[in-house]
Amino acid sequence: MINMNMTINSVFSHDYLREQRLRFMRTHRDAFDVEPSFPIPLFEEAVLAIEGPCGVEPTCNVEGDLLFAGDFQVSNYGHTWPRSLIDASNFLDKVERRIDVKINRDLLDRFSVLYIGSSKIENNTIGIDLRPTLQDSAIKIYMHINHGEGNEDLVLSAIALDGAKYSAELTEVLIKDVVVIGFNLFLDGRSNIEILAGSPGEKYQLQGNFGRYLDAYIRKNFSRKVNYMFNVSDFITASFSRQKIDPAFHFHFFDIKDIPKYFAFNSLGDKIYDFCQSQDCVTYAGVTAKERDLENSRLENYSFFYNQSDTCQRDIERGQLAKFAS
Repeated sequence: MINMNMTINSVFSHDYLREQRLRFMRTHRDAFDVEPSFPIPLFEEAVLAIEGPCGVEPTCNVEGDLLFAGDFQVSNYGHTWPRSLIDASNFLDKVERRIDVKINRDLLDRFSVLYIGSSKIENNTIGIDLRPTLQDSAIKIYMHINHGEGNEDLVLSAIALDGAKYSAELTEVLIKDVVVIGFNLFLDGRSNIEILAGSPGEKYQLQGNFGRYLDAYIRKNFSRKVNYMFNVSDFITASFSRQKIDPAFHFHFFDIKDIPKYFAFNSLGDKIYDFCQSQDCVTYAGVTAKERDLENSRLENYSFFYNQSDTCQRDIERGQLAKFAS
């Protein structure tokens, strides 16, 4: 009887988590009129198939008065590398079956073969970034790298595979403070790699050495506005690739209500913020922008992202029941 109850509870838990993550995604889609076009149905199938808790991270990409809100990343908290790659591979297999889609997995496959048994990779997300044309849309597989020394081989391999040319100074920053190695696989056969270096915000800087190299690089090479945003953010990442003339900065905040203290948006941004801050289970949120765009009085070209945990609402409900029972 005990084993039967455990099995029933386990099935219920898995179904609950799947329902939650799908609800998060569809609420976002409905709010921003994202049509359920290809490959969204396949992506939802892939997300539903994931066992265990997940983080769901929708992003709204804004270019002036244009909004592209079909951008999702899903991270599996339970599956570590390389098990986490199976979900991504299965999804890619299904997308590739469509006759007008061409995906070049060469960069992803070559990197994965090199480090399939590495303990330096924590896990990987699976994601989509939908644009008006199928050819400009992409599948995104981002590998999260464990903090600490010894990531030189991963970073140098990624740089070499992508054919990027970085200064010795920037290469050292990426080696020391890498947090993500991302693979962008466009549906027209293009592909590239981006490397994200990360650092806690200035208020956390005395808590260890992580982020010191990115900190120094930002202080030396970027504007006072970028440095100010580094000071007030809870976490910052900067993404580099051979395709980008200048990096994109991702400013993370644990409390979404901190964001309007430091950013002024165009009307689209105000709409996005109003929606996101009203949602349950937001674990963090943030804004992505380039240095030149941060200098404007109001942001016109940027991305707004927010992360939701599919275990959050269940934890809230449990807390409410416990409070009632007491």
